[in-house]
Amino acid sequence: MGVIGNFGSRIIFETSDRRILTFSGMTQKISGKYANHNVVGQKDRPEFTGPGSRSVSFTIVLDVNMGVRPREIMERIEDAVENGETAYLVIGGRPVGQNKFYISSVSEAFDVVLSHGEIARATLNVSMEEYL
Repeated sequence: MGVIGNFGSRIIFETSDRRILTFSGMTQKISGKYANHNVVGQKDRPEFTGPGSRSVSFTIVLDVNMGVRPREIMERIEDAVENGETAYLVIGGRPVGQNKFYISSVSEAFDVVLSHGEIARATLNVSMEEYL
């Protein structure tokens, strides 16, 4: 089994011959905070006041054919959002940033739904913010 990363113990990204749970399209935003000072007759002068918070977003495709139970993973992520859970986001054995993250939002698309409402494939768009 190859572990790609994790969000605490809530989400384990991994690949094996029985299970594939990965993400794609990960983007990270890193910013600084600046205060602008007005100078008469000149352009404003910025002053660096500290680092801004990081944000991360990515897409997860949950597919029963890849050995995952979409509804189960979706419920775990929904619980983390609704309970304000924080954890380190680790990718490739290295934490993203120095602080924990929280899932600020998740949007869910039910791509394939079988009889009795069983979800066979779903796409999640996950957004996380650094927790300070």
